[in-house]
Amino acid sequence: MANLDMGWCRSPLRQRSSKSSLVEAVRSICSKFQGVDIHAIVEKNKHMQEKIIRPSRFPFLAQPYPLARMALWLIIVLVAYASLTPFNFYLAAPSLAYEWVQAPLPRYIPLFDVTTNILGYLPFGFLMVFAVFPRLRKWQALLFSIFCGMILSGSLESLQAFLPRRISSQVDWYSNILGTLIGALFALPLRPAWLSGNMAERFRYTIFGKQQSFFLLVLLFPWAQIHPQNAWLGMGDLGIKALRISPYWSLPFNNATQELLITAVASSSLAALLLFATKTKAPQIRFILVVTGLTIALKVFASELQFGSNGMTIWWSISVGLGLGIGLLMLWFISHLTKVYLWWISFIGLIILLILVNTLPQDPYYLAQLEILPRGRLTNFNDLLKWISNTWPFLALFILMKEKNSVQT
Repeated sequence: MANLDMGWCRSPLRQRSSKSSLVEAVRSICSKFQGVDIHAIVEKNKHMQEKIIRPSRFPFLAQPYPLARMALWLIIVLVAYASLTPFNFYLAAPSLAYEWVQAPLPRYIPLFDVTTNILGYLPFGFLMVFAVFPRLRKWQALLFSIFCGMILSGSLESLQAFLPRRISSQVDWYSNILGTLIGALFALPLRPAWLSGNMAERFRYTIFGKQQSFFLLVLLFPWAQIHPQNAWLGMGDLGIKALRISPYWSLPFNNATQELLITAVASSSLAALLLFATKTKAPQIRFILVVTGLTIALKVFASELQFGSNGMTIWWSISVGLGLGIGLLMLWFISHLTKVYLWWISFIGLIILLILVNTLPQDPYYLAQLEILPRGRLTNFNDLLKWISNTWPFLALFILMKEKNSVQT
């Protein structure tokens, strides 16, 4: 058998026929591809493979959403703080906690108060639907959100009965429940499957990757600038008079230089923080410019509500503009640094900002202008906004220390 096989292989007729058939096959293949751009076909196939492999949305898994739960707890804390500030409780009679339930409805109901109560609880109901997933879904999540809104609002209204400067009302309770219902109804048709592939989630993953804490920190940043400050971006003022340097003439610079210094340090620290927090492949500089623009727009809008049209730009000055320009220039210089250097620049910059804000004297002209300005609709929220402004730098330092070893690529 082996001899027969070897003879078949040595047969010149077989070798000739196999070679001729191979040549004919090659010629037929080449004739088919005459005039065809092989490189174009290869590139097209690569593009199609990338298009097929790349998912159009993030894969949906029936798992809890920690981002929604973190945001929900943050909303609860902010709502409780806004409802119970200034925390001067007067515990006289326990029966006061239930008198508002039996009290008659007022004859005059301000539309602004109703709208504020609805808007305040709208994110609570919206986030509750996603926070209870996958344990509760659809109408079960809706009913649970309404129930939690009733309990939270009722508890805060009962606690307000012990605050001399607060008035508990059924109108506020009904408005809060309505806001919870509207927020839950907005979230119900979206479903968590939509949340896994929506624009906000894709945006967060594209810019921040897996860093959810930095994403929440950036969301709080524009709100931290609404409360009146000694200098724009001068966050973290603890109000300790013993730390103040006084008077002004004991310093080698005036209040304009102080505004310039605080704004420059704050904007540079924020730029380094965002460069460290965002992914290297993300449009970092464009994103930082958008955050700065939105912060300025929100500051102007809130100042108009707080102090009227005459106080819209009281916080802006030439020194603030120069300080912001220095920060943007620093953004261009430090954008080429590694994550390690960016971490140190942001960390040290925030510490310097806290030292400047708490030690430099407050501008007397700025404080005098704030006293004569008319008070607007956001007066009741000033304490809450002040708390956000004072705690934001400390929260940023905590997150930086927690995420020191994380590097976004």
